[in-house]
Amino acid sequence: MHRFQNFEEIFSALYVDFDNIYTRLSEQDPALARTFATNPQRWVRWLEGHALRMMYGDGVRRRILKRCCYLNPIRYHEFRPYFIRSAFQVVDCPPLTNYGKTSADIHLVMDCMDALAHVTRFDEIIILSGDADFTPLLLRIQEHARRSLVLSVGYTSPAYAAACSWRIREDWFLSQALEDQREDAEREERDAVKTEVHHEERTVSKAAPKDAETPHQTERPEKVPGLILPAHKRVRLVETIRQMVAESAVPVPLPSIVQVLQREQEIPANWFGAGTLRDLLKSLDLGTMAFVQAGPGFVMDPERHERPDVDKFRDEFRQKHPQLYELALKAHRLTDIPMLNPEQYAALFTMLAEEVRTNKFSRTGTVRNLEDRCEDEGVPVNAAQIAFIVEAVIRGGANLAGTGAGGQETNQEKMRAAYAASTIELCRLAQVEIGERERELIESWFHPATV
Repeated sequence: MHRFQNFEEIFSALYVDFDNIYTRLSEQDPALARTFATNPQRWVRWLEGHALRMMYGDGVRRRILKRCCYLNPIRYHEFRPYFIRSAFQVVDCPPLTNYGKTSADIHLVMDCMDALAHVTRFDEIIILSGDADFTPLLLRIQEHARRSLVLSVGYTSPAYAAACSWRIREDWFLSQALEDQREDAEREERDAVKTEVHHEERTVSKAAPKDAETPHQTERPEKVPGLILPAHKRVRLVETIRQMVAESAVPVPLPSIVQVLQREQEIPANWFGAGTLRDLLKSLDLGTMAFVQAGPGFVMDPERHERPDVDKFRDEFRQKHPQLYELALKAHRLTDIPMLNPEQYAALFTMLAEEVRTNKFSRTGTVRNLEDRCEDEGVPVNAAQIAFIVEAVIRGGANLAGTGAGGQETNQEKMRAAYAASTIELCRLAQVEIGERERELIESWFHPATV
């Protein structure tokens, strides 16, 4: 254990036997299995903070430098994009026999052995699999004075469990990494709304007397595992966010805060060990400011701002266009396409056409003016999303710089067609299957008259 004393970082390599974990999870709870398959980034963040204090003491964080996922592309090809999106190296392991046997186990073993001889010394090997055939591999990892962390679902061979340095408890993984982070958007958003409304009601009921200096009580910041944030940086972060909120007439969405912080301060890619800005905010003392987790996330001043009703638009989208909603949600998660409903996209393209026709096209000017108009019209889109849409329209072949002449309707049609083409291409790059039906749905997404 002396090797790890006073260590600030533990370098880890993560290997996922997808077929094994997904199959066993499906036998217990298909919903949890789908959560595991469609949002690996969240349970990876959980792994980065799992059992650190118990294994190494305080002041240590885990960095997963290598991520590999081995899956059967014939049976589970729909889940490949989610792992690629989460920075995994996906190794296709198709069936090699009539019984469906794949080469995932041998690929995983060879890659683990390569990691033991890698120029970067990996302190830990994390294996997500309950296959007892990996028992000799765990013993070999131990011989190299490295630690092995294993997650198995269901029955585990006693020899396999004894060979690993640390067995990740199945119930912890299910309840903390998966069950709490289910990808059911309807329940997640509804619960977020209830939580925030309850919090606001509680802060009002516990408000200080009128002559007190602090008008609201706020909850204590949470402790985020693996967070390494010096006090002076913590103060600068809070001050920057407070200034943005003070200067804004509406709640400030997290994408806008991300842009400002990354531009003005030295922000590491892992947000000081928190993983995301959303998780980092939970550890900050925001004072009288409130953090709203619904939708893209917002920071607001309860004294001046009305709480954004993000879930209302999602519910309307789901009820009016159920088939389109499922495809749109998948595209949004894998490509960052703004999750607006057809009516909102119609309004946005109308405003974009009017803007470039009246003021001519300017990347910064058009985005800024369009953001102001969307705010006035109540379209829930921020500057970063508008910039994404404008860039996609241009990439799809629309010449916005030359849109000063001609009919407005024609301009809108060109923009919509260009944006649909870009969306289809982005989905293909993200390995989302686009057939004739999916193409029709995407085109109807930006042409509300055809929905």
